[in-house]
Amino acid sequence: MTGPIHTGSGDLNYYAVMAATAARSPDPRFTFIEELDWFWRRFVHPPGYGKASDLLETHRTVLLSGEAGSGRVATAKALLRGLSTGDELFHELTWEWDKEIGRYRLEPAAVGDDDRVWLNLAQADERVWRAFQEELSSVRKMIVGHSALLVVVLPSKGGEGLWPEFTRFHAAIGRPVAHEVLRRYLRLAGVPGAATGPLPGFLRTNRPLRDVARFAYLVDLAHQKNPGNDYAAWYKAAETAYTGHGAEVAERIAKLRLGPQRALFLAAAMLQDAHVDHVYNAAMTLLSTVSYADECHSLERSDLVESLKGIGAELDDRGHVRFEELGYDAAVRAHFWHHMPGLRDGIRQWVGKMIDRTDLPDKDRDLLVTRFAGQCLHPRYRHVLVDAVAEWTKGPMTYRRQMAAHKALQRALNTEEHGGFFRKQIYNWATDDHLSEALSQVVIVMCAKVIALSHPDQAIVRLHHRARRENRTSDARTALLELVSGDPWFRRQLLLRLTQSLEGNRKEYEKDPDLFLDLADPAAFTAPGHHGRPLAANAEVRTMLTDGWRRVFHERDETIWQARMRQWLAVAHHDDRHRDVLVDVLVSGGEQRSAILGRLYTEARAVSRSAENGADHSAAFLDVVLRKISTSQGIQIP
Repeated sequence: MTGPIHTGSGDLNYYAVMAATAARSPDPRFTFIEELDWFWRRFVHPPGYGKASDLLETHRTVLLSGEAGSGRVATAKALLRGLSTGDELFHELTWEWDKEIGRYRLEPAAVGDDDRVWLNLAQADERVWRAFQEELSSVRKMIVGHSALLVVVLPSKGGEGLWPEFTRFHAAIGRPVAHEVLRRYLRLAGVPGAATGPLPGFLRTNRPLRDVARFAYLVDLAHQKNPGNDYAAWYKAAETAYTGHGAEVAERIAKLRLGPQRALFLAAAMLQDAHVDHVYNAAMTLLSTVSYADECHSLERSDLVESLKGIGAELDDRGHVRFEELGYDAAVRAHFWHHMPGLRDGIRQWVGKMIDRTDLPDKDRDLLVTRFAGQCLHPRYRHVLVDAVAEWTKGPMTYRRQMAAHKALQRALNTEEHGGFFRKQIYNWATDDHLSEALSQVVIVMCAKVIALSHPDQAIVRLHHRARRENRTSDARTALLELVSGDPWFRRQLLLRLTQSLEGNRKEYEKDPDLFLDLADPAAFTAPGHHGRPLAANAEVRTMLTDGWRRVFHERDETIWQARMRQWLAVAHHDDRHRDVLVDVLVSGGEQRSAILGRLYTEARAVSRSAENGADHSAAFLDVVLRKISTSQGIQIP
């Protein structure tokens, strides 16, 4: 990716660039379905899949159990995909502790009409599992009420602890045949002879299916590096890369006693596939970062070719650095990170310095940051990545720093094991009243482009918190409205948040009336939604719209809401089907306040005068408005 051009002096402000990136986010519904379809083509049905699918179709809910590593979450997604047209919204639910009410719950309005949702309780302890069963009946009521489908992944022994009334929803799956999974992945990757090729020894042990998928990816890489039909060589290279080159790397590092040698070794691993000049510069920067004093003159040092040979690396015909063996670079990175703890802080600082280098191409910076983030993806080191992102977004901000923060968090959020931790961190940042503008921009992009793909409800919550706290910009507000504009469920979710109880710190919610006016597009609420049902046809939505208008009338000057009111009346004038609903909401929101209702009628007359539907149509419209206003004030019109 190439940044904008800076033609003047001083720092270039990239906030607008990041905000535009968030606003151009793809529709989460279609982006996620593309990823799901990619997985669906590679999915092998496990034993028990048929029964689970039948239960889901019959009861709209299935409680799925199986051994760890049997592909329970993958099966949950496949079950939902198998009972869909592809037009539904797929997303994961979260079962989290709510401090305000003192219990576990789903996010309000977490499920919309026809949604395909799953809930992963595989790691839930006994307390969480019991709490979920206490709420399961109400959860199912919500699922059925919205014609949605729900798959719950149970703890490994969850089937044994099911309450009797829920056993009818239970289905157990076994492990699919591992070699079938491997061959399907290889066949779809274009590896020749995948359907009949020999099987690797790797599959002799009972490995989790995610490991089989990872192994297939490594076999494909080995095939690309060494085309032909040499399955034995591919399998050997893939298995060695999978198990790691740990002993070999440790032995080589023990022989590299000089700092410059080790610095080049790590730089080559972190920047594999980069040009040798950038690898060399990175090694020199690392030495400087860790305050290494090198007394050797450059004329006395080995040349780069000899130095690279000493660390087992080579140059391709473009002058790019690579290790010959598949996965060797990952083993080098892991050794320095895990076995040289005194160097970790130096590595973090070094990566930060490399980000700022203007001579490092964007693609190489992205590789460096992504690989650094990968080393931090362990419960013990996740805080290192959090601190790094916070550090990169301090001080004068550049496009490079913001993109580095973006790439690092994207890498972390897209992992099943660590995604929840970093979504929580994004939430903490989103609710920080003193968050830097640069870090706020990163939060906005992560919500709109990453979190929204699998957890749209959480993306809306976090963007809403940022929109409430913006002072100098309206970027979170823009990204939030852009996100919800493409889907009725998203729009309803935000409407709920804007009109729910205002207990607590009033200042925190002071921007909600303005957000409501932005959201309250009458055309969007009367447009056909899922199965042709507009949002305004829902009684709960009408109540929320009324509450929103009521607060706007109370807290905003007429000059703020007049244009939106006229828009509502214009739609009501032209749309006979939704006229009563739209006028009712405005009148009820006015709460019998004469000034508000008087302005409502004045605006209705102005709309009628400018309309082209004819006098009779306008007269009928004004009659509806007048009658509803009069009824709200207790006046009977003959």
